Amino acid sequence: MNFSSNQTACAYLATVGDPGAGAVAAPAIATVASRAGNSKGLFIQTFNQSSGTLVDAPFQVQTFCGTQYYGVVAADGTLARGPHVTSSAQLGTGSYEVIFDKNVSKCAFTGSIGTISDGSIPNPGQLTVAGRAGNVNGVFVRIVDRTGVSLDSSFHVAVNCGSSKLIGVIKIDGTKARGANVVSSQKLSGLNGGTYEVIFNRDVSGCSYTATIGTTTNGGSISTPVTITTASRAGNVNGVFLFLHKTDRTTIDEPFHLFVSCPVIVTSAPSAGDGSQDVPSANPAPVTGATEDDGLNG
Repeated sequence: MNFSSNQTACAYLATVGDPGAGAVAAPAIATVASRAGNSKGLFIQTFNQSSGTLVDAPFQVQTFCGTQYYGVVAADGTLARGPHVTSSAQLGTGSYEVIFDKNVSKCAFTGSIGTISDGSIPNPGQLTVAGRAGNVNGVFVRIVDRTGVSLDSSFHVAVNCGSSKLIGVIKIDGTKARGANVVSSQKLSGLNGGTYEVIFNRDVSGCSYTATIGTTTNGGSISTPVTITTASRAGNVNGVFLFLHKTDRTTIDEPFHLFVSCPVIVTSAPSAGDGSQDVPSANPAPVTGATEDDGLNG
C-alpha cells in the first residue's frame, strides 16, 4: 500500500475487515511493516489464525505520524519510535508496557503485530490491550501465539482520545465504557455469539475501522487468542459491525477498543472567474492526527 508521504517514522495499524457491509467470518489478522525500498509504502500480510497460514483477506489500515500518540516497540520491549512515549519495557514473555507523557486512561488503544522496519513476521501472534495498572499514562500489551502461549513480538500501538475522535471502548456485554461520539452499542447475538455493533453520531460509511481486543479499565488482560474483524453496519451508515472469533473458528464475546478514521476533505481556492468548486482530493487518505481537542488530560 503506497501513501503520498514518507511513512518510515510512523506507526501502522491494520485490521482485517470487509470494505462494505459484509463480514469476515473467520479468525483472521493483519500484520504490518514498512515496505522494503519504498519510504512511502507499507507491507501488509493477512493470516488465517486457525491454520497460521497466509490467506487473501480484505483489510483496513491507518497510519499515525508526527506528533500523534503512538509507539512502535521491538520484541525485547525497546522503543523504535513514538514521540510521546516516555518509556517502554518488556514485563515478561509476551507482556509489555508503553508509557506516554500524559493521562491516556480515557482513550482507546489499538494495536497490530508488526516489524519495527521492513521485513515480515512469519508466525504472528495476537495482541490485546489494557490500561496499565497503577499508571494512567500507560498501556499494557499482551501477545500470545494462536494457541494461547505467551509470545515475544514487535508491535505497533496507537492511542486516540477526546471528543473530536471517533472512538468506542466497548464492554463484553456490548455496553459503552467510553466514546463521546457513540450513540449506542450492543451485542447482536446470544452468549458468545461474538457479534457487535457500534453506532456513531455521524456517517462513517466512507471511513476505515481498526479494532483491538482489550479490557475497558486500567489493569487486567485477555490471554485467550481472539481475533476481531470489522465492517460497515448493514442498513446504518453511522454504524460499525464487529465479529470476534477464537482460533478454532468458534465465536466468543470479549471487550474491545475501536477507532474510526475518516477522510479529510482537501479544498483549493478557485482561480478568479473559473467557476470551479471546492472538491475532495482524488484519493483522500484517512488522517488520524487532527490537532483539535485530544482529550489527553481527561
